[in-house]
Amino acid sequence: MARHVLLVDDDPESSLAVDRQLAELGCDAVVVTGGEAALRVLGEDLRIDVLLTELRLPDIDGRELAWAVSQKRPFVRVAFMGRVPPAEPLDPHHAPLLLKPFTTTALATALSEAMPLRRTAR
Repeated sequence: MARHVLLVDDDPESSLAVDRQLAELGCDAVVVTGGEAALRVLGEDLRIDVLLTELRLPDIDGRELAWAVSQKRPFVRVAFMGRVPPAEPLDPHHAPLLLKPFTTTALATALSEAMPLRRTAR
């Protein structure tokens, strides 16, 4: 399971709850409130195994953030979270989506199922 998670969520209560769940799972989390801050963290020399990001962020869409992360660090795995399913399917379809609120067991499953993003030829 991932041990180093970059958690991106602009809701302080939600990010605190997820951070606690990550700690229960034995994960170290870096918590930021937006996409720009996440990209700054990725510019630092920190180990990140999984990007766990809210789909709807105030500055960058979670999907756009995930693709940007995949360009900077192609082996970082990605999982999404949100309060409602997105109107259009997630691209890529294999990235797990956690609907809030979620259990620690669901979080553990999503972290284990998270995969690096890869663009596919169409």
